[in-house]
Amino acid sequence: ASVHGPGLLVSTCTRTRISISSIVVTASEQIRIYNKSVAYLNGKGVPQDAQKSFALNAEVAREGFRDAVLAMGWYYLGGVGVSEDYEKAKKWYLKSARHGEPKAMFSLGRICYTERDFTESLTWFKRAAKAGHSRSLYWIGKHHWYGHGVPEDKKEAMKSFHLAAGQKVVGARRVLKFMSRRKR
Repeated sequence: ASVHGPGLLVSTCTRTRISISSIVVTASEQIRIYNKSVAYLNGKGVPQDAQKSFALNAEVAREGFRDAVLAMGWYYLGGVGVSEDYEKAKKWYLKSARHGEPKAMFSLGRICYTERDFTESLTWFKRAAKAGHSRSLYWIGKHHWYGHGVPEDKKEAMKSFHLAAGQKVVGARRVLKFMSRRKR
């Protein structure tokens, strides 16, 4: 068993003090590796290499580095540097969503929508919207407009579109612009 205190970890078995600085070095190393994976992805300062980018990202994702965990879903979903694999993408996005990442929740909503699992999709979009993800509001509106996973409700859809448009979501603005032209 261990007791955590400010700046040190004390093992109750051996009463050995370990400096927290070794953990900070590990975190800074994770950031360095993650940034290197982004450099390889974009070809910034190194030759562009999606496979190397994926491998570096996977290394720190396995350690739990949150940005890398989110990115793993993206790599698998798009088949970037690795074979496309929706199940692995969902696994990584779910792991990221459990840490409260709204982008992962949104991505899970999009995957479920594509798979036509509208009830699950709506659940993820609502979670993402609650966590501050504005594009999710647009997708919630689409669910209500078409009756996907909920009874069709144009008024509820318009509320979501207006909320999303107020947060500068392009798709919602287009819908509202189109709807205003139809009323003329």
